[in-house]
Amino acid sequence: MNSKTNLTIALIIIIAIAITSIGFKINPILDHYDNFNPEKVYTIKYRFFFKSSDRETSLKTYLPRSNSRQRISEEKIKNDTALFFSKKEEKHKNIRAIWKTKNKDTYNSVDYEFTFAGKAKGFKVPQKFDLVSEKHVNHIIEYLNPTTNIQSGDEIIRTLATRLSQNVKNDREVIKNIFDYVYGIPSAPIITLTDAITTIEQNRASCNGKSRLFVALSRSLGYPARVKGGIIVENADKRTSHAWAEVFINENWVPFDALNNHFAYLPANYLELYHGDKSLITHTPGIQFDYTYEIKEVNHVSFLKMNSEELNNLPGFSLWTLVDKKVIPMGSLRLLLLLPIGGLLVAFLRNIVGLKTFGVFLPVLIAFSLLHTGYVSGIAIFVGLIMFIGLISYPFDKLGLLYTPKLVISLTIMVSVILIATHFGIKNDIDWLTKLTFFPIIILTIATERFSRSTLEDGYIKAIDKLFQTLIATSISYLILSLSWLPSILILFPEIVLIIIGSATFLGRYIGIRWVELVRFRPLLEPEK
Repeated sequence: MNSKTNLTIALIIIIAIAITSIGFKINPILDHYDNFNPEKVYTIKYRFFFKSSDRETSLKTYLPRSNSRQRISEEKIKNDTALFFSKKEEKHKNIRAIWKTKNKDTYNSVDYEFTFAGKAKGFKVPQKFDLVSEKHVNHIIEYLNPTTNIQSGDEIIRTLATRLSQNVKNDREVIKNIFDYVYGIPSAPIITLTDAITTIEQNRASCNGKSRLFVALSRSLGYPARVKGGIIVENADKRTSHAWAEVFINENWVPFDALNNHFAYLPANYLELYHGDKSLITHTPGIQFDYTYEIKEVNHVSFLKMNSEELNNLPGFSLWTLVDKKVIPMGSLRLLLLLPIGGLLVAFLRNIVGLKTFGVFLPVLIAFSLLHTGYVSGIAIFVGLIMFIGLISYPFDKLGLLYTPKLVISLTIMVSVILIATHFGIKNDIDWLTKLTFFPIIILTIATERFSRSTLEDGYIKAIDKLFQTLIATSISYLILSLSWLPSILILFPEIVLIIIGSATFLGRYIGIRWVELVRFRPLLEPEK
């Protein structure tokens, strides 16, 4: 038996062992499949401390409920025995938690804990809005009327709303004009209540003032709108809540956060608590009161409804312990696990398809940088940098500089331009200019250096052709690497690495005709008639 046969048998055995090991974990994982697929999971604890007054004392807050983009579970309430607790569902299905005590001048504490699983949700805003159907009229009518703090009938609001709705073609443009105007108002951490008129007059507001103004302008023009309240969930202790607006569009409540520039979109870490122009916490006036929200992010697998202990107890071997114990940062582990997948994909594109790229792993690394920048803006920045290097290299070519010093000068100028552009983007709130963090800069700089070397060795035509093929490989890699569930699969099934090794070995022994050659030499391969 020759060495090639021995190697083939060994690889088959390794792949069989990997598949068998994966098989032992399939059933328990399928049993816990979670079709909700949350992007973020947090444990959140409300902590309230207060001293009762000389009469009956009450504390009220709003509790979350599950909906299409958030799931609430594992609720736990712990409070002093002197407190009487009750829940009340209000008119608009807000859930109000109420703690009361008749004990006088006593110190009391409340802990309300739950698990929040959230996912982002975006809406496509149509150009023309449908009329509100009869079944929703009674429900919607109150969201067209002015209130004390949402003065949609005031002359100031009406005049501004009329100006914002002039010279527009459709409903979407009206809402976009309102959004852009309110977003353009300077933000300020104002903790006192700010109504819609005050927001205009002082031209400065926090989330509550901006959301009231957005709602007032929308109502003034006949669009049903309301304030929505909740918490932006982060891995920290905090005391601040958040408010945004919603507009009723074609039988859906569509969110608009004019403070954080979310148009018809709600991020995964927005916890929804109530709707309506309300306060999250109210209590008996004059009492000593303090509170905090303790928030901790939970490592999770998006498609599994299993806690850390259950994941650690899965049969066989997994890398979940590294995630759970934070041995390796999640971003670094994700890069390590996806590199072999991307490398195998590029190897297939080179050896089987016949693409010519700048190396094997460089298209994969560029694809990773696109995950940071976004695909369209990342490709545009990458191509722009390539063109920029070509332009600034031209005068140095005329000077007859050697390749290495010329490259150092070109790349130094490029990095300087990137940093200046990033600074300019932050100062002027240009989002796409702020997406080049340290990692994408390094990757794109290396790619630019490869292109520059290729132009010297092969000429501009061949270098541009190789660049185009590299972008094709990068785009395909991006489609694969952007699958949100893929890193979790590799963490749960690290045996896939063995399958990659076996696949790459068989791929390396391929000596057939590449696909591009089949197209290129098709006339020669066709039999004569």
